Amino acid sequence: MYFDTAQGMRPAPLKHNPFNALVMPRPIGWISTLDANGVANLAPYSYFNAVSADPPFVMFSANAPGPGQSKDTWKNLAAVPEFVVSLVCEADGIAMNATSQPFPPGVDEFAACGVASLPCERVRPPRVASAKAALECRVYQFVHLPKSADGRESHVVIGEVVGIHIADDVIHDGRVDERLMVPLTRLGYLNYGTLGKVFEMIRPT
Repeated sequence: MYFDTAQGMRPAPLKHNPFNALVMPRPIGWISTLDANGVANLAPYSYFNAVSADPPFVMFSANAPGPGQSKDTWKNLAAVPEFVVSLVCEADGIAMNATSQPFPPGVDEFAACGVASLPCERVRPPRVASAKAALECRVYQFVHLPKSADGRESHVVIGEVVGIHIADDVIHDGRVDERLMVPLTRLGYLNYGTLGKVFEMIRPT
C-alpha cells in the first residue's frame, strides 16, 4: 500500500499509526534533567539516537503529549540546558517503563519509581546508577518541528556529549561488548525487543 502522510497517518486498513513499527528497533534514551528548583526528572525517549561519534553528539525528540502541553523534560532544559542519557538495559525495563507515567511537574521520578541515581562529573542532572552506560550532555541546539495536525508541538534536542560513563564489566579486549550491554530496544506500538543475533560484516575495500 501507499498513503500520503498529509491525508492522515491511519488510512484503511491500518488502525494505528504504522510509523513506530516501520522505523525500528530504536534505542531508548533514559533522559534525566533538572528543573529550576533542582528537582530531577527522569523519562524514557525512543526517538533518540547518536548524531556524530567524533565529536560526539546525540539527539532526541521531546514531543508534546497534547495540544498546548509540554513535557517536563522540555521545560527543564529551558531552565537547566543539560541532560544525561542513561542507556536502558533489559534488566531496567520495568523501572524505565514506570518512569514513563505522566507524573505532575516537580515530581522526582528517581524517588517516585525507586530508581537509584549517581552524580555526574560535568553536568548537574544525575544518572541512573544501574545503567551500563551514561552520556553527560549539554544542549547544543533546539530544532522546532512543524506542529502536528492536532496542534501538538515537537522539538528536537541536539546535545553535545561532554562525558561518558561505561561499566567496567561490559568492556572486553579493549572494546564495548554490545552483548554484555543487553540493551532494550523499542519497536512499534507497545512492543520491545532485545539484541538478538550479533554478527560482524566486513566493509568492502
